[in-house]
Amino acid sequence: MHIAVVGAGIIGVTTAYELAAAGHEVTVLDQGSSIAAEASFAPAGLDGAGCAVAWSPLAITGGVLALALRGRLPAAIALTTNPGTARWKLKWLRANRGAAQGDLHPRLHRLAAYSRACTGEITQSLPLEFERSSGVTVVSRSAADTQRLLGALAVLDQSGVRHKRLTAEECRSLEPGLNPNAALHAAVHLPDEGAGNSREFAHLIKQHAQRHGARFIFNARVLAIQPGARPELTVARGTDSPRETFDAVVVCAGLASRALLAPLGLQLPLIGVCGLSVTAPLRLDDMQPHHGPTSVLLDPRRGVSIVRGGNRLRVSGGYRVGAMSHAQEASALTTLYRSLEEWFPGAARTAQAQQWQGASPTLPDGMPVLGRSGLEGVWLNLGHGSVGWTVACGSARVLSALIAGARPGIDVDGFDINRFR
Repeated sequence: MHIAVVGAGIIGVTTAYELAAAGHEVTVLDQGSSIAAEASFAPAGLDGAGCAVAWSPLAITGGVLALALRGRLPAAIALTTNPGTARWKLKWLRANRGAAQGDLHPRLHRLAAYSRACTGEITQSLPLEFERSSGVTVVSRSAADTQRLLGALAVLDQSGVRHKRLTAEECRSLEPGLNPNAALHAAVHLPDEGAGNSREFAHLIKQHAQRHGARFIFNARVLAIQPGARPELTVARGTDSPRETFDAVVVCAGLASRALLAPLGLQLPLIGVCGLSVTAPLRLDDMQPHHGPTSVLLDPRRGVSIVRGGNRLRVSGGYRVGAMSHAQEASALTTLYRSLEEWFPGAARTAQAQQWQGASPTLPDGMPVLGRSGLEGVWLNLGHGSVGWTVACGSARVLSALIAGARPGIDVDGFDINRFR
């Protein structure tokens, strides 16, 4: 089959690889000038199932009403006067009510665990070398913070995610670069989780997709999709907007998917969850060899992660549903720099830091849409939110199997578009 993949973020590139490796003729179309240039450019890159279900920006473990009354809902869901954002947040509240969490957590864990296995298999078989960190340490600043971790730990127990509770002393032994004066009450260590450089991975996997014959066309904006036995795309390239015909179309276009699908009657509640990151060179010092984290450090109170990738540190956070104002962005960046200084003072050359903001396309239940769109010839792989890197390889392999009419490697019940009809 000749298959068009619309979008060249981490989801589109991994989808192109799986389809090309399965023997299809693949053409990837993207309106930008490069792959992984938007939401996949510089995210935190956490890639563990436990972090996905318990500590992603919109993750919630416990009763929504009780958490709301105590002011403990995720910071990203903060109240707003924007009516479009408010409607989406109401959908999020309904999707994450207590009864629904019993389905959402196992479903997301299943996809994330499968995807991590797929990523490991691809990394080893090709093989690929890219920046990765092993182990995640979730820190607690106070006894009250430790108490709040109990809901997340219950989810980890139910999901079978291996973890170990640490005292403050054990945490400092595991992370010798931690600020000895930082407030630290306890921690949880997830040895099987970690982080990876999704953009670097995307560039590597693109090369292997091309070796299987995939074509990547940039500065090509898809204006319209015409479903059918031979679906058509109207593509703007320069001053021309020709129609191109394929055997199937896969939409992986992130937030741009809304405008493409709405004229076809598919009104998906897709919104951007904005996040920030600061990436800076590590201050290498023979006199102080333990600068920076040895693994990933996660600070739930601040909503911040600190990741070591090679000789760089990346601190990420500041998540918010919808667009940020300049004041909100400035405040979030201040929190990132402050958190880095609190936990690892002097570890990074912040004068050389690169700042980034990206918007992850997110659905209210935190799950992607995978599979048929309900329109002939049109398939969907979108809405992965902040866990896009976590579930990219698994989602791509699932979609490739579905297009081939084969049975996917996991149960995909609940990932199709029917939940939004």
